[in-house]
Amino acid sequence: MGKKKAILKIESYSTKDGILLLSVSDFGVRTMLKDLIELCQQKYGAYIQLELSPPYRKRTLPQNSRYWAKCTEYGLYCGMTKDEVSEGVKFRAMEEGLWRGKEVPFSKTGAKIPDSSATADTREMAILDEVLNRIAAEDGYVFEE
Repeated sequence: MGKKKAILKIESYSTKDGILLLSVSDFGVRTMLKDLIELCQQKYGAYIQLELSPPYRKRTLPQNSRYWAKCTEYGLYCGMTKDEVSEGVKFRAMEEGLWRGKEVPFSKTGAKIPDSSATADTREMAILDEVLNRIAAEDGYVFEE
């Protein structure tokens, strides 16, 4: 089971006891949590690894447009389509641990493919933009701002 993202509400936290109480109203998230908790109880001694952060807004239209315009611009420079550039950026970000991916079905090597940017939040889009800037700079290309 790979990483899952969900937004939960903090109901209470006790520094004295180290107890964090979270709630969620979405039934899809509840089901996902139930399955994950059962897996962790059966296989990992009821331990779970969490990555916590404040909830970030979904990517903005201007942010998304700017990213794809830069993918198009760099693609024209190096003879690639904007989709090929974006996939390369996501693979690079994944290699650096900055982007998420899922295992390729039936892969014996554990190969992963990057997740779509369609569900990205503002922070994740900023990461893709930064990785794109670095890739272009390594190739001697600088975007006009």
